[in-house]
Amino acid sequence: MSVREQDPDESSVPPKGRPVKQDDSGAIWPIGVAREVVRNTIIEMNRAGVFVCDRSYRIWDVDGAFLDMEGSGRADVIGRTVEEILGPKVFALRKHNLDEAFAGKASRIRVPGVRDKTRGKYLEVFFQPVFNDAGEVVCVICAARDVTQFQHLNERLSMHEEILRQTTDRISVIGTDFRYKMTNAANAAFSGKSPEEFIGMHVRDHIGAERFDLRAKAHFENCFAGQSVEYEHELKLPSGVTRHIRVRMDPYRDDGGEVTGAMIVLRDITEAALMAQTLRRQAREDALTGLANRHALQDELQSVIEDTSSLGGTAALLTIDLDGFKVVNDLAGHSGGDALLKQIAGFLRSVATPDMLCARLGGDEFAVLCRGLREAAAWDLGCRITAGLSGMRFVWQGLPHAITASVGIAMITPPRPGEPELSVFQILNEADTACLHAKSIGGARPVIYRPDADEMVAHRLDIGNLQIVRSALENDRFELYTMPILPMDDVSALHLEVLLRIVDDDGRVLAPAALISSAERHGLMPRIDRWVVSTTLENLHSVDPDTCLTINLSGLSIGDPEFTAFLLDELDARQDIAGRLAFEITETAAVRSMATAQALIDALRARRCRVILDDFGSGLSSFAYLRQFRIDSLKIDGAIIGEVARDEVQRTIVAGIVAVARKIGVGVIAEYVEDAETLEVLRDLGVTMAQGYHIGRPAPWVGARPVSSQIAR
Repeated sequence: MSVREQDPDESSVPPKGRPVKQDDSGAIWPIGVAREVVRNTIIEMNRAGVFVCDRSYRIWDVDGAFLDMEGSGRADVIGRTVEEILGPKVFALRKHNLDEAFAGKASRIRVPGVRDKTRGKYLEVFFQPVFNDAGEVVCVICAARDVTQFQHLNERLSMHEEILRQTTDRISVIGTDFRYKMTNAANAAFSGKSPEEFIGMHVRDHIGAERFDLRAKAHFENCFAGQSVEYEHELKLPSGVTRHIRVRMDPYRDDGGEVTGAMIVLRDITEAALMAQTLRRQAREDALTGLANRHALQDELQSVIEDTSSLGGTAALLTIDLDGFKVVNDLAGHSGGDALLKQIAGFLRSVATPDMLCARLGGDEFAVLCRGLREAAAWDLGCRITAGLSGMRFVWQGLPHAITASVGIAMITPPRPGEPELSVFQILNEADTACLHAKSIGGARPVIYRPDADEMVAHRLDIGNLQIVRSALENDRFELYTMPILPMDDVSALHLEVLLRIVDDDGRVLAPAALISSAERHGLMPRIDRWVVSTTLENLHSVDPDTCLTINLSGLSIGDPEFTAFLLDELDARQDIAGRLAFEITETAAVRSMATAQALIDALRARRCRVILDDFGSGLSSFAYLRQFRIDSLKIDGAIIGEVARDEVQRTIVAGIVAVARKIGVGVIAEYVEDAETLEVLRDLGVTMAQGYHIGRPAPWVGARPVSSQIAR
């Protein structure tokens, strides 16, 4: 049943189709329908819990909704007080609202429920005074309805509005007619307008016809077609400042799911974009010189190789290594060295053409990559670089420094039929090989890589040996062998020299000489010597207690304070076995690091270890150094022993060495003893110990358990 308010001019017109009557207020009611029935129906439809109370807070009347809320009957409620029905807590909270209503003031409040029946809900409560004809309040009507859903909606709406107000993102809704339906404060402020000024504005009028027609319109049409669109663009402001903007467009749909517009979110990502640019630049740029770095050079080199392979032509890579840069660093300090590197970078920029890339590879190494350069032109460029650097004047704190550089040139040409394409690392290695050869023949010159040149073949072999040694270090592919040293004086004990062997990927034991030489040249021997010492000490218990083991120490290890500290710590931790060890130090290594060698020899002897001076006689001043070192034995170089049985001069040399050794109280060991005749000659000459294939060949140290090279570091 519906009730509407009638026009006063129609008040006398009865409803059609049914007999009616007019009440005292002038309202017209169908016969048989009491006004109370209508009133009660309206209240029931409203579903507000209503009660009426007097000044004593006694309840006169209630509606069905109130009874439903309380779960009570009318007889249980009518005549009782509000406090009795709603409880002391609710009554105490709302008494002042009731009192205000009895004073004639209506009010409406929205509060959370506090009783078990209403907890978790929001209630909207009305307090309405009822006046009599004399204008006195005779009762108060209280109505409460559950507005929890509306409250939550309001809260969410308020939260969304606050987010829109506070966010720095610029948010708008634009209809399919390209006109703004709404925009937030951030977007309006960006354009110096109010949000209201945007409503109805066409996007073209806001961003300009060119931007709208050439870019934005197509994105909008995709969005109106149901797609989400995201892109970035640079926006140049009237002030000349460029901002980086990320645009996100999502379809805006009505309740029926139809797309009626687009929601646009514009986010200023200038800081992030600039940071990303900086990081990309730093990832490809040398921080000190501003030249390209190794990573950028390798990327460009790969591109050059591919272009040369597919399009033909030639290119060249020049690597530049300063001669004597360490001297400049030592004299001028790192600040001076950095200043020199910057000056060289500037020089390379001055000689480079637009089709060249200049890079710093690290340290004092530079590179120039040249597209379309033939060999003669590459050679000419190398000469100009070396001449230019030689003529460069570098002055630091008033002191001039001479600058020269070696240049290695690797040509990049199309592969021949059937040959694989060259790799980036091959080209870099070829240029490095040529550069190292330029250094080895005096420096200050360019050298073009020639794969068949003897020096470059030797360098490639050296690099290959180095890779084998490094792989053995990382993968624990070392083994120990021993070789006997026979006593011939009836006094000395049997010695076993500990020898290192390297095993390749296929399990083959490799000849050690060239590998050890490469390891020595490239600074790996201290790590290798650590492994040998650790493994020897770990397995010493497996050798007869009367046998002495001899361990070779490289020149690099002797001069390395960290290795010396490691060795002495290991010996101090095993004082019961230290007397069973001897250490062989080459004459050249001892002379090269004389002070360090003397200190190490004294420390070893103090720990009851013997010291043998190896390769004695290989130098021109061997006898002079005997007085410098406190040793236990010397080992005559094999080149002197070789023909001693048949060469009188060699016998005389050996005899002299033995005489000097006896005079200073040290033993003499002869190596490379290959036959019985040589052994007998050496015995007659007074040599105290002998070593060689006639005495015994190197053999695996049976039962020795290797220590991990990682642990031995």
